Amino acid sequence: MYKNNKLAIAVQIALSLGLVSQAQAQQTQTDDKVERIEVTGSKIKRIGELSPTPVTVITGDSIVDAGVTNVGELLNDMPNAVTGLSPETTNGTIFASGLNNTALRGLGTNRTLVLVNGRRFVGSNPGNSAVDLNNIPTAMIERIEVSTGGASAVYGSDAVAGVVNIITKKSFNGFEVDAATSRPSQSGGEEDFYSLTFGNSEGKSDFIANLTYAEQSQIRGSQRDFVRDGLIMIDNPDNKTGTDGIPGRIVWEKTGNPILINYGKTGTFAVGGKNYVFANDGSVRPFDMNGGTAYPFVTGSANNSRYLSADGAPGDGYNTLDHTYLRTPLERLNLNMNYGYQINDDHRFTFESTYSNTKAFGESSPAFFVLSGANGIDPLNPMLTDSARKFFADNKVTSQIQNTYLADIFGNRKYDQNRTLARAAIGLEGVLTDTWGYEAYAQKGHVDANSKWFGEMLEDRFYAAIQATRDANGNIVCKDVTARAQGCVPLNIYGSGMASQSALDWIRTDAMRDATLDQDVAGFTLTGDIYELPAGIVGSAFSVEYRKERSSSLPDPAMRSGALFNNQSSPLSGEFSVREASAEFSVPLLADLAYVKDLTLETAVRAMDYSTTGGENAWKISLNYTINDDLKLRLNRSKSVRAPNIGELYNPPGQTYSTLVDPCQQLRIDSAGVYKANVEKNCRADGMPQGWSPTPAWVNGGNKPGFIIGNTDLNSERAYDITAGFIYTPSYLDGFSLTVDYWSFKIADMIESHTAQNVVNFCYQLDSLDNPYCSLFTRDTVTRDITNYFVKPVNSASAELAGYDIETNYKFDLGNYGNLDLRLIATYTDYWNQNTTGRAGDNRKYAGSYDTFRWKGRFNANYSYDDLSLALGATYIHSSVWDRNAWTPEVNNYNDIGSYIAWDLTGKYNLTPELQLRAGVLNLADRQPVRNPNTYNSGEHYDILGRRLTLGVNYKF
Repeated sequence: MYKNNKLAIAVQIALSLGLVSQAQAQQTQTDDKVERIEVTGSKIKRIGELSPTPVTVITGDSIVDAGVTNVGELLNDMPNAVTGLSPETTNGTIFASGLNNTALRGLGTNRTLVLVNGRRFVGSNPGNSAVDLNNIPTAMIERIEVSTGGASAVYGSDAVAGVVNIITKKSFNGFEVDAATSRPSQSGGEEDFYSLTFGNSEGKSDFIANLTYAEQSQIRGSQRDFVRDGLIMIDNPDNKTGTDGIPGRIVWEKTGNPILINYGKTGTFAVGGKNYVFANDGSVRPFDMNGGTAYPFVTGSANNSRYLSADGAPGDGYNTLDHTYLRTPLERLNLNMNYGYQINDDHRFTFESTYSNTKAFGESSPAFFVLSGANGIDPLNPMLTDSARKFFADNKVTSQIQNTYLADIFGNRKYDQNRTLARAAIGLEGVLTDTWGYEAYAQKGHVDANSKWFGEMLEDRFYAAIQATRDANGNIVCKDVTARAQGCVPLNIYGSGMASQSALDWIRTDAMRDATLDQDVAGFTLTGDIYELPAGIVGSAFSVEYRKERSSSLPDPAMRSGALFNNQSSPLSGEFSVREASAEFSVPLLADLAYVKDLTLETAVRAMDYSTTGGENAWKISLNYTINDDLKLRLNRSKSVRAPNIGELYNPPGQTYSTLVDPCQQLRIDSAGVYKANVEKNCRADGMPQGWSPTPAWVNGGNKPGFIIGNTDLNSERAYDITAGFIYTPSYLDGFSLTVDYWSFKIADMIESHTAQNVVNFCYQLDSLDNPYCSLFTRDTVTRDITNYFVKPVNSASAELAGYDIETNYKFDLGNYGNLDLRLIATYTDYWNQNTTGRAGDNRKYAGSYDTFRWKGRFNANYSYDDLSLALGATYIHSSVWDRNAWTPEVNNYNDIGSYIAWDLTGKYNLTPELQLRAGVLNLADRQPVRNPNTYNSGEHYDILGRRLTLGVNYKF
């Protein structure tokens, strides 16, 4: 049989950590209750062999000891991973709000494959296959195996950086109730968790089900003192030139005062070189600069807005802290079930089902406007107060003037995400002979992702409503006759509380987008022994798999038409299918010789046929060398691929706006530096003569409209990686192990989306116009002004990265005083270089900078004595810099980012065999994010919740 019992699981975990001694391995081979098991990174069932690729195991107990209730939190603390998307990083992203993904090696969520029980799991974000870890309840997790290194030869596309394989529990007897709560020392970020697990494992069947409900509250910027007393970056008033040794930008402490910006709640404008605002009653008064202590802002274009900081009491402006979420509020409901039925001694039927509903709520500041031209402040607008009209008359303002306006009358922009996931999988596994086994399965996953925006502004109605006149009866009405006929109600934005409810109702609406994802997978694997060599038996695994994924999204009519203040959005519809076949072999070369206890060659190859990109292939070759019971060596070389996802291929045109400067303008050519010759040559070839400049209308036209769109001409990414390492388990030091692995990646044809400005620049900076960028924008045939552009993904990037993974474990038997287990996992990044453009010389070095820290580590110490267990954990992040490539002391004085360490202490006590109590303090020292203007409010790598108390109870019956 291929059923994993408890001893098999224990052996598997020990194997993956390199902790199995010869005696244990021999016992495993002779115990007919323990059959061959599958280790992540290979489909060959094996006993007592070295894992072909580095694997780190996180047990279910480790999750409990960490005091977390979401597996994403634990995975993102691993040194070889970075936070992909999380509730701490997705506020303001709307469609991705509340998602919880992980990204091994910092290569992005699309390059980390997440499996559940060795099988794919449907994604939760339309157009994307990345798995949302919110859908996998911690109470169902037996263990997590994290295999780093390319694994496409075994698992297919996306396994570029590695594989996260979440193994769920298969059997359970009785009932288990679990509840936990977390309360930070500062308000915001509270969590509550409730779980019910029940099952029966008797006779031929195993059944386990779990119901989990969890919720976490938001954290606003105003609820954390390190954000209230945050940092901002301003132009240095003492800086004169770029070569005077004085930084051009400096850090300014906000000292507890709000950020002031040149958008007023009631309008901000300039007259006669001075700045003014409308008072709450609609009168005009000077902009309050706190007695001149605030740093002056620049009036004019929104692109020139400058943040202000005050030394005294807050003046005019806008406090963004109350409208900034550091953490998105989230609710999730999970219902999972696993069922197995032993048909006979040789065959077993399995069924898995998952239902999950997650709700995320987002909030951001009101819309910002620059109202100019006909939409600016009309000095004759009848909605102005008499005193305001007198002010404009006294200052000889006779036509519209620009108004920078914060649409506070609408309140904060609010939106929510409601995602419902359903997944079912059936399987049949068993043995055909004494040495051959099989596994067949089919599964279907479906996700409904519904997005809703509240109080969205209908843009045309807003502009019509703020332009008013008086009718023949002296009533204030909308100036536009057509809008008036459609029910336009004048909107007074010149003061606080001036707008009528009927006017607000006429310009506001709710907007929605409904999206779906579907994943169908069927596969068959045959494993067994094919030949016996002098050194041992040749193991093999042969697999075929079919997968189809579909994704669609349908915005409501207002969004599709572009009628809302938010950008226009079009429907998405796309799909792909892939047929795959793979073969894997484990060939023992030498065994039981002096200095060669075992030498095994591992090979795998996979052929893939995509409906989108065509044929692809992946392979791996590994050499595992066991010198003796103390020392084991391994070497792995592989090729992996990542096929473009549905969003990258089929994203429909979505409206966007960007600031642009034309690189063919003569003054831009003259300042193009090393690219001057190419830019001048290509601009001439594209029809712009010597001395050419865009038209004044184009230059002064503000942000330029364009489209974000997919690219059906994309190719698959290709990655080549090497891992080489050793596992040292000295016989003279019982319980100790040391694992060190070197890893390196080279990735080509990486899919990258560039900004509109970069697209235009790259077109002319490359050797000729025959490049992928020049087709992404168009020019007017007469004026040669840029008329449109497309931001679309292209296969333009490449990356090279390398480093070391280190893991050490030391287990102490303290005799009558219990047991102590120590574990340290660390990752060192030697280099992490990327070229996103394809241009020679555009390599950027990131190792040692923020996101790609030189060192990251996780330490755990677990002590157990009878019914008491204590766990001490620490997360370490090395010091870094913000910019490794372009920074000089002339640029700013805040490039350095300090190191970070946070400690956790948790404990549990078995009051009775049925009742367990838990308590802990996470972030024991209340460590805040590193004090740097780029990181002080970041939850991407640092804990923004602060010190918090966790309590939990578990009862079995």
